[in-house]
Parts: sequence; C-alpha cells; structure tokens
Amino acid sequence: MEEYTVIGKVLKPQALKGEIKVSPITRDVLQYLGYKYLYVGEEHKRFDVDYCRLQDGFVIIKFHNLDNIESVEKLKNEFIFIDKNQLADLEDGEYYIQDLIGCEVIDKSDNKLFGKVIAVDEYSQVNTITMMLNNKEFLFPFLDRVVIDVDIDNKKIYVDKDKLMEVLVYED
Repeated sequence: MEEYTVIGKVLKPQALKGEIKVSPITRDVLQYLGYKYLYVGEEHKRFDVDYCRLQDGFVIIKFHNLDNIESVEKLKNEFIFIDKNQLADLEDGEYYIQDLIGCEVIDKSDNKLFGKVIAVDEYSQVNTITMMLNNKEFLFPFLDRVVIDVDIDNKKIYVDKDKLMEVLVYED
C-alpha cells in the first residue's frame, strides 16, 4: 500500500486550456518542476504532468489530457499528493512534518512522557510543535537546545526537560 504526502491544494482553474492554480504546501516549490505525475483528491487519482510553472508564489500545473476549463473544474479545492518515494532526500536534522506528527515527546533524562505531537507549524525563524497531554495543548519551538534527539522510526522526540520548561506555552 502506497503512502501519500500532501504537497498542495488546487485553488481554481487557470486560464482556459486546462491549467490549474495550486497553493503549495511545501517549503521548496521548485520540487514541483520535477514531478512527472501527481495524485489528486482523496481517491489519489494519478495524473501525468504535461508541464508545471511557478507564478507569484503559486504553482500552475497542466495535466495530460485535461485540455479545457471544464475538465479541471472538478479538481477545485482538492488536495494534491505525491507518493512517499517521490519525497526529496533530507539533510541530517531535517524531518518531514507528517513524520513528526504522532511522535511522543519524552524527557531524555528520565523517559517521562510530556505529550504527543498533534501539529507542527512552520514559521520562517523556527518551527513550533503542538503536543497534547491530558486533553491540553502545549506548544514549544523546535530548537536544538530543546530537542536532543528525534527517533522517527520509533515515533519519539527526546527533549531536555529544563530547556523545554523555559519555552513551553500552554494553549488555552
């Protein structure tokens, strides 16, 4: 069974020849230029890509055999996916957001559970982790001084308790 990763959302048809305007949900929009096929919607229907271009922070995609506005109108508001084997390789210390979600946040010194990651928000300076514990949400920045180790395979993020307490925010 294939695993998929969302990379964008179709906003609307673009012009009249079957192009779509996509809001990218990825840090590196240049990756769109290399995709030969993409999946659209909950059914993950595969579409071959004729071409792709960037325009004012958006991505314009033309799928093969969708040649008019009517053929792409049904794609409006659908998510665009790639399969996991299309993901770009990451540098050491980089992680895909979907891999962090569901990880347990654990104190490195005594293995005490602080919570479970439910969201990751990307900001220009630092990403923010939202974790849940006892039906309460807590936020903390994903900083090297706070996050000691990440074990994606075992879904665990190890933190320095003292540093975490300095930056932890309770979300009411």
